[in-house]
Amino acid sequence: MITPQAPIPQTSITPQTSQVQTTQQAQKPEVQQIIKEVQLRHLLQAAVDQNEAASVLTGVTVRDLKADRTIFGHEQDTKHFAASVNKIPVALLVLEDLRAGTLDLDQVVTWQASDVRGGFGLYDQPGAPMQAPLRDVLYDMLNRSGNTVVRATVNYLLGGPAAVNARFATKPGLPNTSLTVLGPTTFYLGDSTTHDSIWAMEKLMQRQDSYARFMKDAMVTNIFTDFGVRSQLPDSDYVILVNKIGLLDDPEGNNRHDTGIIYNKKTKRSYGYSFFTTSPFESPTATVRADQSLKDMGSPLLRFAGNPKRSGWKYNHQNSHFGRPEKRVRY
Repeated sequence: MITPQAPIPQTSITPQTSQVQTTQQAQKPEVQQIIKEVQLRHLLQAAVDQNEAASVLTGVTVRDLKADRTIFGHEQDTKHFAASVNKIPVALLVLEDLRAGTLDLDQVVTWQASDVRGGFGLYDQPGAPMQAPLRDVLYDMLNRSGNTVVRATVNYLLGGPAAVNARFATKPGLPNTSLTVLGPTTFYLGDSTTHDSIWAMEKLMQRQDSYARFMKDAMVTNIFTDFGVRSQLPDSDYVILVNKIGLLDDPEGNNRHDTGIIYNKKTKRSYGYSFFTTSPFESPTATVRADQSLKDMGSPLLRFAGNPKRSGWKYNHQNSHFGRPEKRVRY
């Protein structure tokens, strides 16, 4: 006699099947993210390889700020003349002093005719005022990359270039960053690395109080719309780029740098990057290649961060504020 078997309850396998499906669904975005990172690294490396074939010294750091990890790095600790990118760590010191109450955005900063330096800033122009509230000084430094206001900030607010370097030396993320001191009140903006510069930018934007938001707004709207990563950014209401560039043509090497943070308000993710290039001054093609490489790296990075396709790009070259690169400025 065969004893009939009771039917297997459906509930004995449904939870397992459901669990597998849930696990697969959870893994799918992770796999997609891994694939996107592999593709990004491939494109970044291709740009680096082209630069090196043209004798362009290149440093790259790209970081996932939410995960606190580096996605891609190349020559991250190799020093370059930082040009205006070193206005980021200078701004970081100002931010610290604002928070400490030793500086105030409404205080008036005054400088002399001998402090005026040429550049893109409002106070770099002939006949410009020689005093302004600190908020205007700081905005000019970060939005228009003003050179006169950097000298005023370092000498009249931060105690001079030697004092600034002493404070840089206390920062664990700035081992390779310093102003080049020429005298008690004279200096070049000095050296840095991609690792140092993105550390400074992260610290500048890390805590979004009113002071950091002020600096963020200045960099979000900076005037250099056709250079580097920003030139690849179409109109978007949810992808935000905060960045600072460095441009210098000099016999010691032409510098094209771009350091920033890309925020995606939809995904709540942010990515930091720093691209440094130094090309031979005498080469007619290397600096052209260096300029293009920042765009070649910026475009896939923006797509990776969730930027819309460039089909909606509305940039108008005739409205660009980008001018000729500056020469080495003695501040």
